[in-house]
Amino acid sequence: MKNSSTVVSARRRLIAGWARLYLPVFSIALLLRLFYLVFNWSILPDWNVDAIGYHQLAINVIERGVFSLNSQPPYQPDAIRTPGYPIFMGMIYHLVGIAPRAVLVAQAVLDSFTALLIMGISLELIGSNRAATIAGMLYAIYPVAWRYCAELYVEIVLAFLITLVFFILSRTWKARSTSKAGNVLSLGLAVALSLLVKPNVALLPIIVGAVLLVKGTLRQAAVYAITLIILLMPWIARNTLIFGRPMLSTVFENNLARVSAPATLAEARGEKVAPWTPRWEELFLEVVDVAANENPALFAIPLDDLTPPQLYQTQLELAGAARGIIATQPLVFAISHVKGVLRGLLPQEYRFWFMRISGQTWESILPRGIVDQLLTKGWPGVPALALGLFLFFAIPYLFGFVAALLGAWRLLRSNPVMGLAMIALILYAIVLPGPIAYVRFRIPIMPLVYVLIAVAVAHIGRATPGHLKYVAILPLGDVI
Repeated sequence: MKNSSTVVSARRRLIAGWARLYLPVFSIALLLRLFYLVFNWSILPDWNVDAIGYHQLAINVIERGVFSLNSQPPYQPDAIRTPGYPIFMGMIYHLVGIAPRAVLVAQAVLDSFTALLIMGISLELIGSNRAATIAGMLYAIYPVAWRYCAELYVEIVLAFLITLVFFILSRTWKARSTSKAGNVLSLGLAVALSLLVKPNVALLPIIVGAVLLVKGTLRQAAVYAITLIILLMPWIARNTLIFGRPMLSTVFENNLARVSAPATLAEARGEKVAPWTPRWEELFLEVVDVAANENPALFAIPLDDLTPPQLYQTQLELAGAARGIIATQPLVFAISHVKGVLRGLLPQEYRFWFMRISGQTWESILPRGIVDQLLTKGWPGVPALALGLFLFFAIPYLFGFVAALLGAWRLLRSNPVMGLAMIALILYAIVLPGPIAYVRFRIPIMPLVYVLIAVAVAHIGRATPGHLKYVAILPLGDVI
């Protein structure tokens, strides 16, 4: 009886300790995200092109059992998107009815758990409650995450899954041997779900497999690979039956034609063209013309009359035309891609918040940018709101960038395998979008960036004496 009461008491103390550590972060994260939703409730959701597409896919899945972007017959099967996010939305629609705002609430809850996973990874890697709490709290008050919880995009769900993958990885090597098999199976499940939510994270399964080979055993790597293949096989089999070839998605072929080739053409001609503008579409039509000249019979068929294999073939033809354009001027392609990445690394979020607060676009107030305005007209030439928002986001951005770099360096020294895995995925996510390197595409790897900041905070805490020990870098805005 005494031993039993001792065990119960120990469990209660453990639960109380977890509550003290995690509950404040979760509560603040959830309250801030829900407050943002409530404040913007009347204008949500934002029915952009992607939101409309995912919404229609979810409705077709639950009402018609088809994976199609069409709102009426013929329901042409989609091969670009994968089913993870539409099924997530569809499950919520099935429970509460066709209520897109309910998806936003679910994302707010899910993203609050992401803050806890950041703390869990930080604790496993550095063992510092203080640094882990700071990292989790920083993500809790991260305004960019609030914004994307209120959007019908895949990024918030993907951020949770990627963070879950690294949480399982960080725990696997401290677990007892009897529980490692379960961890490996969980890794396969989390990675498969990540790919089914967004296939662009194609490097993630390779990174996880490499970590398993280095820090685990060949058997564990094999179990992980088999689990991953089994979970992805139904979707790949569906695509094989419908489109005639085994594949996960045509997203890379689509992006090559829709993004990389137009950006290359614009760079070659010395044009500054924003993605998805009318001029951008004209450049894409040049890619279409090249593909149509190669296969005129295929492109003469109206889009609605294409069979699924023919539709897939048009995407392959467009990708081939894009490769041909890029192959003739590879240096120009590389320059356009790097320029896009560098533009994406500049602070951007203040523009959105300026528009949301003032109702005016940043470009209409400062068409040549805030730096040029400051240099030519000084402080009085910049509206107070614009200047305040710029400083609010840009200064923490700079501190966060430096902290993440310091954390990366320290993690590489203390845990090189996990450090390399995290840094590789972060760099991949930054570089991949190229000309469309929007803040949105970095959301899935931002939790990992905050883990790196936790490592930096722990190092600063150990290296700083006395009354300076608890001074930490507090990046509030977009970190990278």
